[in-house]
Amino acid sequence: MTSTKTPKQDKPKQRNMTGILIGAAGGLVVLLLIAAVVFGNQEVGSEYGDPTVEGAALPFMPPNEVVDASATGSTIPNVEGQDFDGSTVEIRSDDGRAKAIAFLAHWCPHCQAEAPRVQQWIDETGGLDGVDIYAVSTSMNSGRDNYPPSDWLEGVGWSSPVIRDDNENSVLVAYGAGGFPYWVFVNADGTVALRTAGELQIDQFQTILESLEQ
Repeated sequence: MTSTKTPKQDKPKQRNMTGILIGAAGGLVVLLLIAAVVFGNQEVGSEYGDPTVEGAALPFMPPNEVVDASATGSTIPNVEGQDFDGSTVEIRSDDGRAKAIAFLAHWCPHCQAEAPRVQQWIDETGGLDGVDIYAVSTSMNSGRDNYPPSDWLEGVGWSSPVIRDDNENSVLVAYGAGGFPYWVFVNADGTVALRTAGELQIDQFQTILESLEQ
């Protein structure tokens, strides 16, 4: 089991990464109102899961931010949930693996652009050795477009593990509820390296993955 001791942060490297991402992605962020996430019009159905979340929640990502380091060094909550086939999927802080966690909403046009782009990169490269990719299907609403999310992700060939959030968006809220697509990048010791809101281009995405501590 990997120690959860918070690593020393490479502050100059962090500032440089933040500047690059803000410059390239500033116009793409989709802001997410926390009230809408928690209290939005949602119907319970088979697309929802029944995840359990253990551990302290991450702070909410500040509004209007594209790149956020306020949670950097915090240990992620552990999540156990189900994919669309009902199989158990876990995201853990103590598995010794670096990871990238995408929070995706089926109705978000930027998520609809991001998911196939990331999947194409995975198909072409096999991903990055030592870094696991997860998706959390969240903020579901059968009254909005591109529903159900299971069909959407199957249609783009999404191959990474998926956890279905519940109708209260518990996993999203526990991880800080940034704008969609919302990414939480995690070092191998289970601590947050960086959080981003809005689309990432593949070169940005790969650069962040390569910067994670393994």
